[in-house]
Amino acid sequence: MTHPLALAGTALFAGALLVGGAAGTAQAAPLPLPRASTIELLPQAGTDLTQLPLGDTRVTTTGPGKVGWTWACTPGNPNAPGASQEGPWIDGNEWNLLEKLAVRGEITWKTASKYAEKSISGKRTITTMRVPTVGTTGEFPIARDDPAYGYDRNPSPVTPREKIVTIPKNPVKATKPSCLPMGAIGVAKNGVMLYNALDARNLDARAHEMQDSCEGHPNPTEYHYHAGSACVVGSNTNAGPNSAVLFGYAFDGFGIYVERDSKGAMLTNKDLDACHGRTSKVMWNGKMQRIYHYVVTQEFPYLLGCFKGTNTVPAGGS
Repeated sequence: MTHPLALAGTALFAGALLVGGAAGTAQAAPLPLPRASTIELLPQAGTDLTQLPLGDTRVTTTGPGKVGWTWACTPGNPNAPGASQEGPWIDGNEWNLLEKLAVRGEITWKTASKYAEKSISGKRTITTMRVPTVGTTGEFPIARDDPAYGYDRNPSPVTPREKIVTIPKNPVKATKPSCLPMGAIGVAKNGVMLYNALDARNLDARAHEMQDSCEGHPNPTEYHYHAGSACVVGSNTNAGPNSAVLFGYAFDGFGIYVERDSKGAMLTNKDLDACHGRTSKVMWNGKMQRIYHYVVTQEFPYLLGCFKGTNTVPAGGS
């Protein structure tokens, strides 16, 4: 397998500056470390990206939370691997996406990636290699000379591995919503697995952990997104007012959409229910129909707050 690698700013030091020291001396000061890659953003976010709500205190394990919360199946482990220190883009209960670093590198996986859908007998079967067919990944494990390494020393590589999931083609709401497990809860249309909004400590993963320019990163099991990567929808990052672009599928079968209002702005939490979804007319199974679906937002919990339907995919990393 080959995968072209294009790194931004691979040189640790481009030279040295002479700055004043003690009388009659000069000290060599290294130039700043190269900045990490730039995060790709969905346009017209619908909310202020410099003051996003931090999700750390918006997590419940006892039942459906409020709008803008995540219902996690398990409590977090405070000793679990994750970010090594808090980034300066986090300020109290808010964080600034526009100031956050991204893991550098732009690796394409065209020869290794795969995404295929097949519908039979009311079931949708998706086969993926868990690396993006559209978009790129960063260079993982995070290199020591990458500025992102100062905040997250993720040692996992990105490894293509086949996964087959089967979900309902025509999902229905369950009698009651259910919690979101750790690990995959869905799959994006470019083949990347989707996780809930939390890291293993039950903190806001998008804010604390380091992702690449497409907002993905690996764990020992697979490369994944915790939020709505702009790389998934490609040229449809801004499909115009009142549009809805299919981003992926949750494991209860419901679609996940990048949906926009009459002014072309992304929807926000105020438009959604506690599971991070709503019922409106979207293109589904080849025709426009009014159906429940989840919505990508820039606000926590980003993709899902809970399952509205019944999760049909067994937990695990296989």
